[in-house]
Amino acid sequence: MEGKETTNTIDNQLFKNMIQNNWVAVVFANMNNIVDYVNPAACTLYGYEEHELIGQTTDIFNSHLTHNTDDIVNSIKEKGYWSGEIIQKRKDNSTFDALLSVQMIFNEDGSPAGFASNSKDMTHDNNTAKQLKKTIDEKDLLLKELHHRVKNNLSIIKGIINLQNSNDLDDNCKKIIDDFKNRIDAVATLHNTLYDPKNLDSLDLKTFINDLCGGLNRSFSGRGIKVSIVNEMDNYHIDISKAAPLCLIINEIITNSFKHAFLSSDVGEIKIALCNENHLIKISDNGSGFDYDAVMKNSLGMSLIKDLSNQIDAKFEFNNNNGTTFTISLN
Repeated sequence: MEGKETTNTIDNQLFKNMIQNNWVAVVFANMNNIVDYVNPAACTLYGYEEHELIGQTTDIFNSHLTHNTDDIVNSIKEKGYWSGEIIQKRKDNSTFDALLSVQMIFNEDGSPAGFASNSKDMTHDNNTAKQLKKTIDEKDLLLKELHHRVKNNLSIIKGIINLQNSNDLDDNCKKIIDDFKNRIDAVATLHNTLYDPKNLDSLDLKTFINDLCGGLNRSFSGRGIKVSIVNEMDNYHIDISKAAPLCLIINEIITNSFKHAFLSSDVGEIKIALCNENHLIKISDNGSGFDYDAVMKNSLGMSLIKDLSNQIDAKFEFNNNNGTTFTISLN
């Protein structure tokens, strides 16, 4: 029996030391909501001496700006606990945002003994959160403005090119100008896809390809060839540093199919497969194909595909069998 009492004494002493040295304000109150105990952190937080708080109701801490003390006490008696943010007050009547948690405590026989609460001043944390939100909002606004200006500048460049595309140019020059306009549109589509505040470090490649195909289809719709695009794409995100070169590669490949694959037909199909597991992009058409070596010598588009692939350490393969197939392997 004496050993049990000794153990209880040690346990009580450890408990008191833990409460006394706790940096969070701790208050014990009886079932009548009268304060029985406060630790030093509570005295510091509320600005009172210990003797000024013992015997007071816990209402002494409540500013009544957000919560009613009786409602909190009733909730504790009903549920056994209460927690939430509340505006509390100090001795000098100044107020502060607090995170308050109150638990019912029980006697050894299981009967209610009172309430144990801990409170933390959240003013600094809340101010930091508000400042962080303000900073994020400002960055978001700046990002919107940046993308808006980029799209405007691209539109200006395209407008200047359109001014040069006059009737006195020969067909070859007009085709070259149209190619540049499509590349500008591809970069504009890229920037439009890139603007996603939730994911600023990578590009949603599936979304980009869908938008790009829609734009190219509209661009080539006046040629009288009906091209259907079949998408078999997994969701795939690529690092932002590789986004621009890869998107230009994809634009060149799909553009080549639109321009060269269906010259002897009035219908065609372009199939785009994107495999997340193997990091492969496969773009194929059912057109007439073309001489890769011959085109490679004279085509700016093919040169771009080769150079941009090297730039992002990607590998591409070309197959010309019942149409043309480009396979891009991403590292």
